This record gives sequence, C-alpha cells and structure tokens, in this order.
Amino acid sequence: MRILALLTVFAAFSVAGAAPAAASVTKDLTFTCEFPLIGAHQVAATVVAGFPESVPAGTPITVSDFAVNVSLTGDVITALQLIGAATVEGTAAANVDVDYNGTELGVTLNGLGFPSTPVPATGPMALAITGPIPGLTVKNPGTVAFGVGSTFTGEVTPKQADGTPTGLGTFELPCTMDAGQDPALATVAVS
Repeated sequence: MRILALLTVFAAFSVAGAAPAAASVTKDLTFTCEFPLIGAHQVAATVVAGFPESVPAGTPITVSDFAVNVSLTGDVITALQLIGAATVEGTAAANVDVDYNGTELGVTLNGLGFPSTPVPATGPMALAITGPIPGLTVKNPGTVAFGVGSTFTGEVTPKQADGTPTGLGTFELPCTMDAGQDPALATVAVS
C-alpha cells in the first residue's frame, strides 16, 4: 500500500538500442491499516520490482515488473463477509522515498490499484497492487536511492455478489509502515 509506495510499473527503456539489465528486488514489509468498523490491523506486503544497476545521466530510470502483493487475514476477511462483500477492488496512492546525492525527494505514486478480487470463505486473501510510474530522469552523475515510503492510502470498494457496492460504500484506508523495518529497495548509479 505504500506499498504500498512502490507500487508502479515503469516502462522499459532503451539506451543505444539495448535495455540495461535490471536487478530484481523483493522486500517483505508490514503495515498497520485503519479499517472501518474493526480498527487497526496489521497487513503483510511483498514489494517486487526490477531496478537498473546504472544509467547514463539524462536517461530515465525505470522500474520493471513492479507489484505489491498484499495478504489480508483474520478479522479483515470476517468483516468483509459480515458486510456482504463478495468482491473487493480499489485504488492506492503510495509515498516513495527517493534520495538523490544526499537530497531527499518526496514522491507520491498515484494511479495504483487492484482489480476486483473475490472474498474467500477463509483467509488469507491475496491482492496484487500494480500501476504505472513515470521514469525519473537525473541530469547529473551521482546515485539515486529508492525506498518504500512510510505511508500509503487506499480507496477500497467492497461489492455484493450482484456487483453493487455494500452499505459501506467506498472507504479510505490509511496505512503506516510498522517501525523497525528497512524500507530500502535499490540504489542506481547515474554515470
């Protein structure tokens, strides 16, 4: 969900006709999200993305194969069942930590989301959050470090079996990364 931050699909780019190799990164994190009716609950998320090891200055840094895989369990599944939800779908906006040569930049990824997903009879419930992310172009040499931001917000719509929203409608789901975790994803050298 901030994932949840990283939650983006960067278009592959080419340099002199060849795309640079991307190193795949997998990061397991937990967030605490404020659900309506049941309050704060911990959510496990796995962020997966491919980052280039280096790019020439002036060339976009892109991320490939991006996804945030979220797992909902226990009381969250029970609450969805109690409100009559047969499926859940939604959008998300995630903060990403970007450090360019020691300068911290705040980046928000909008346009992330997950498709309609059936609510299971029992947990866990897996959600795959993806979405487009613009490339980041750095014009001078140095390093750019990427990390999962500490917060993300989702807009979640549970729907009944007939496709209409439940009585809860669409709700905002604010989430904060639990303390004591390493949010670092990758560092890209700009030559």
